[in-house]
Amino acid sequence: MKVELHPDVEAMLLHKARAEGLSLDQFAARTLEAAATVSNSAVKSTPEERVHAFEQFLDEFESGAVLPDSAFERENWYPDRG
Repeated sequence: MKVELHPDVEAMLLHKARAEGLSLDQFAARTLEAAATVSNSAVKSTPEERVHAFEQFLDEFESGAVLPDSAFERENWYPDRG
């Protein structure tokens, strides 16, 4: 398979590939395989499975941020409307 890319796009992808220690071919193959897997699994999964997958995705992020109660007060959402 041969794919023609704009030189700027190719340079950006090469930069991303090198940052992950991959060749451009390896990076492209992995990216295309992931795209095929995502679209294929989304078609075959139930809504419950998609919710579960999304929740697993969210679990990968740290949830250390704590907002003060004042962050939920309307007057603090729109300070210019005081």
